[in-house]
Amino acid sequence: MECPKCKEMMEERKSGTVEIDYCSGCGGTWFDKNELRKVRNAEDTDLSWMEFDLWVDNDKLVVTDKSTVCPSCGEGMPTVGYADTGVEIEYCIKCGGIWLDKDEFTKIIDALEEDLLTMTSREYLEESMREVRDLFTEQGELKKNLSHLKIVLKLMEYRILAEHHTIAKLLENFTSPFG
Repeated sequence: MECPKCKEMMEERKSGTVEIDYCSGCGGTWFDKNELRKVRNAEDTDLSWMEFDLWVDNDKLVVTDKSTVCPSCGEGMPTVGYADTGVEIEYCIKCGGIWLDKDEFTKIIDALEEDLLTMTSREYLEESMREVRDLFTEQGELKKNLSHLKIVLKLMEYRILAEHHTIAKLLENFTSPFG
């Protein structure tokens, strides 16, 4: 496959269990449909329940021309930038593939981790409730949804203890009464 940016031939690389196309010329990476999510989940399992959803807040989207050609199907791909993350992906509307320039994957992970660190206990609770709803509505995804719920509940526990030092102190004394 030819790189859509520098036109060099890309090489296939393994990232966890996923084969992605990497350009050694410019450092960019091509992800076929759903591969970016799989690689992200393998990179940091605590982030697997979070979505870097570019379409959530339209006020933060910046969409530009279709100057980059999809290396998979040949369609023009618009560039989609999101808020202050520094991430500008090229997204193929036809085949669902995503092109990330060098270091943009790291920026996505950093943005998700920042969101994770700044969520309030209330936001974790809301996300927990969404995960519980998903347990009962999504077919064939029980194991994944239970895993996501477990992660969210653990993170909610940490956030509550961080926000409420008195509770943390009481629990510390309660759980270690013998020294």
